[in-house]
Amino acid sequence: MSDNIVQMDHIQKSYDGVANILEDVSFTVNRGEFIVIRGASGSGKSTLLNVLGLLDAFDSGYYKLNDFSIESDKFNRYSDLRSKLLGFVFQSYHLIDSLSITDNILLPFIYSDEYITSEIIERMNMILESFDLIESKDKKTALLSGGEKQRVAIARAIIKSPPLVIADEPTGNLDNENTDVVIGYLKNLTKKSTSVIMVTHDTGLLKYSDRNYLLYEGRLV
Repeated sequence: MSDNIVQMDHIQKSYDGVANILEDVSFTVNRGEFIVIRGASGSGKSTLLNVLGLLDAFDSGYYKLNDFSIESDKFNRYSDLRSKLLGFVFQSYHLIDSLSITDNILLPFIYSDEYITSEIIERMNMILESFDLIESKDKKTALLSGGEKQRVAIARAIIKSPPLVIADEPTGNLDNENTDVVIGYLKNLTKKSTSVIMVTHDTGLLKYSDRNYLLYEGRLV
């Protein structure tokens, strides 16, 4: 197994076949690294995360994820790989409002062959305790504030201890105190060889990164 969890070389992506939103993206992410990516609105940050997270195909280039070579024309075959390797924190949460906090966090196990064991429940409760949500774990997410929903979304992304966590503006709806808690938790995951790739507009979070990039004119600089 290589030291890299992500290797991208000369990735291009266009939605209209004319203008490339990702022009020439090349970078690597080592195991246990915390990577921060910044960029102006419309610069392609979310597109890059979707490609990294096997949610969107790329047009050309090379992508290797955890030693698996990703073929762009076979993205519909990678659901099992996504389930095993990735935790994704969406900017818009993607929670099911009619379900409780607990049920939302445990959703990733529905799409896998893993059982929900007592150890997983214990892990979930530890995360909820850290995120100050333990007393609300049976509450439906429709009744939560934006900041609470964000913390639930992050808990769901990390519940399976994936080797790579991809986070799209994970602190956008959090106050300073909860931002410190969440980023501290993500940073602590890197000590256990989990890699984190985070998109943010908050330059104050750069201090947590091992490396940071600016996505500009379709390239990481």
